[in-house]
Amino acid sequence: MSPRQEAVRLPMMQPLRRPSIIDQAELELRNAIYVGDLRPGDTIPEVQVSKQMGISRSSLREACQRLVRDGLLTQIPGRGLFVTTMDARTMSDFIDYRLGIEMQSASIVADRVAGLRAGGDDAGVAALLAPLRETLERTRRALEAEEVIEAGNADLDLHLQIAEITRNRFLISSMNTIVILTRMGSFSDPLGYGVRADLTEANARLLDALDAGDDSRARAVLRETLKELAGRLRSGKTHQELVRDPDLLESDGPEWTTLGEE
Repeated sequence: MSPRQEAVRLPMMQPLRRPSIIDQAELELRNAIYVGDLRPGDTIPEVQVSKQMGISRSSLREACQRLVRDGLLTQIPGRGLFVTTMDARTMSDFIDYRLGIEMQSASIVADRVAGLRAGGDDAGVAALLAPLRETLERTRRALEAEEVIEAGNADLDLHLQIAEITRNRFLISSMNTIVILTRMGSFSDPLGYGVRADLTEANARLLDALDAGDDSRARAVLRETLKELAGRLRSGKTHQELVRDPDLLESDGPEWTTLGEE
């Protein structure tokens, strides 16, 4: 084997940089979409937002383009940037994507549980699933208190936690975007934001399947739950009773003070 040349020709690469104000601006916008300060259809006025955040318009544009790539913002030539509205076609494509990510995550967790059970490590299973059980209890308490947004938060947290248990950074990264897109879909519901009244029971069935190490049953529960969500948001109708919050209906527009210091 011939020795490697002392001088290796490197491809052109961009200088590396530490986490920047662009990263922070992206995070602020993501959070504003998630909590509902920015609703589907809301515009992003570049001058106003960049001024309030204290960043340049070019930095804001770069942060926004990241959200465009993730589907959180939509750019309309000649009109500007808007928070994406999840129409019927978008919801159908999104649910297919979410199913793929979530079913793979559930399969990995179920397989891990099955391995622990086979080795007689029931304590290991309990520890692995403990965060999910705590979040399930959070959902139950929120529904009993009629705290609709908190119930939705807990539901999304549980699905994200399943991905986190896999320790697969690609699945985790995808789920972080998925939870925001799901929230956007819920805010796109013409009847207003709502969650299933039987949300606790649905998630309990998923957790039971994972606890049994039954990946097939876990995937079936996910398929049923997500298909119901897709059907509800596409048609505005549902076969499931929903709990709605009248304060979370159509937005009058964002309050930009939430994005920066007053």
